[in-house]
Amino acid sequence: MADGAQLEQILAPISAWARSRSDIRGLALVGSWARGSARRNSDIDLMLLVPEPQTFRSDEHWFTEIGWAGGRVADWHDAEYGSAWSRHVALEPRCQIEFTFCAPAWASTDPIDAGTANVVSGGCRVLVDKMQLFGNLLTAVSP
Repeated sequence: MADGAQLEQILAPISAWARSRSDIRGLALVGSWARGSARRNSDIDLMLLVPEPQTFRSDEHWFTEIGWAGGRVADWHDAEYGSAWSRHVALEPRCQIEFTFCAPAWASTDPIDAGTANVVSGGCRVLVDKMQLFGNLLTAVSP
């Protein structure tokens, strides 16, 4: 992926999909794209706050609900990260997207988990925040 305009073309349908689902409480872009330091080969890292993260793991077709703008899902695999898990999606012809699913408690501010604080302070752009969970977290993490 070459630039921010292409990023926005990818994020728009994902954000619309997240807004349309009652089981998604929040969606945020994190990592290098959120902090403005992405390279051409950087993947797009997304955090999703959902009540039942494993529901998305057992459903192998939710990403087909997303109206990919000019791309198609070529491949995917899952990875486990303790309280969170990720689906790594290869979108052709553009990029790699990592969808990380975790419970809303991941964004708790009382207390703030050190790992959560590290992710958010490393770059976080809120895309969907139905319950102000990311907003509250960003406020609490900000110096």
